[in-house]
Amino acid sequence: MACLRICIEHGARESAVEGVTPAKIDKTASAYIEAHWPAPRRYGRVAPGAYVLVDPNAQYLDGEELRHMASELQLRLFGTQGRDDLCMLTFEGEEEQVLKFSTLTEEELLAMRGGKPPPPEGRTRLIRRDGVAELAPWGSTPRVVAAKPKAETQTPIHLGWRGVYNVANQKFESAEIMVVRKPGAPEPQDDAEFAEADLVAFDRAVATLEADPSLKAWVGIRMWSVVRAGIREAYQARFTALSPSVRERMAAVIYEVPRDLPFSAIAPLRDLVLPSFARVDLRVHDAGFYCQAVPEGLAHGVVLQLEGDDEKSRLLKIHRFLSDRKVYAVRRLRQGLAGVRNARELELARRMGANTIKGPFVSGLFATPVTEQETPIDELPLAV
Repeated sequence: MACLRICIEHGARESAVEGVTPAKIDKTASAYIEAHWPAPRRYGRVAPGAYVLVDPNAQYLDGEELRHMASELQLRLFGTQGRDDLCMLTFEGEEEQVLKFSTLTEEELLAMRGGKPPPPEGRTRLIRRDGVAELAPWGSTPRVVAAKPKAETQTPIHLGWRGVYNVANQKFESAEIMVVRKPGAPEPQDDAEFAEADLVAFDRAVATLEADPSLKAWVGIRMWSVVRAGIREAYQARFTALSPSVRERMAAVIYEVPRDLPFSAIAPLRDLVLPSFARVDLRVHDAGFYCQAVPEGLAHGVVLQLEGDDEKSRLLKIHRFLSDRKVYAVRRLRQGLAGVRNARELELARRMGANTIKGPFVSGLFATPVTEQETPIDELPLAV
């Protein structure tokens, strides 16, 4: 059992953390952990800024995964201008000590880095976006946990195409290029891996559209990649080089969009992404996405990504999302669903007025794009 504590460095709130309250930290952290801590792993919030984490398949929490979490939360809360405003500590040990660690004050936690008070008996680690340091109990020597070595041979990136279906018109209007991973394969963990996958898929889509003027395509763009200045340049170079004939047939779906669109994402989406594509949609995981935070004209639609194996939960999320249809209509945002996988989900999407749908029950995964074609909804999924 482990406890994760999230603190703000003293003095940061007055200077670089304008408007970031403990409640917002809890909301952002809870949403991130829920999305990145799947079953059979479990978690629970036990106090403000305190989470109990359980991974039955691991003796210790993965330090690299924790470092990535610190990096993502730092960016989501404080944007690219923030310093190391976030301080994360984890403790792994007996249940009694874990619960005791969860009740320590923020002042005690921050002072613990200097050994006053000393960390409790167990494994205490200081997590920052640039590394993980282990804090030893009183009287012993702290040691730094080395970063995981990079694999010498990179896993090849496999791509596939899935049709995007317009429900009202009962036709496939385009296709989305996707990175295909084997079941159980690890997800990207750092910015470079996300960017590499995005750009490989983007380049393939561009080449495909250049070769066939009749095709239309969607490409995935990670939101945090265009927010970060150091990575944004690689995307910008690709977008700038697009020919007008390709640009007018290519659309972008922005993924990893949290419940509340961060202010730091608005300018990159408006100035870089929106002018480069015929359409821009936001892909979200939260059925209660706050669409009122999307400035007018920044996006054309919002797509809910369906996840998990519980069919009842998935249907409830569809219902929750599409129940806000009038709110989205006022904002001039069309609503779509991704990951539709059975007839009940398809029927609910149709009945509640989803604009577009995508998923294994809509079309197979193909080596080439799905062409624009009329297909009665009762003939789905489209197969080879």
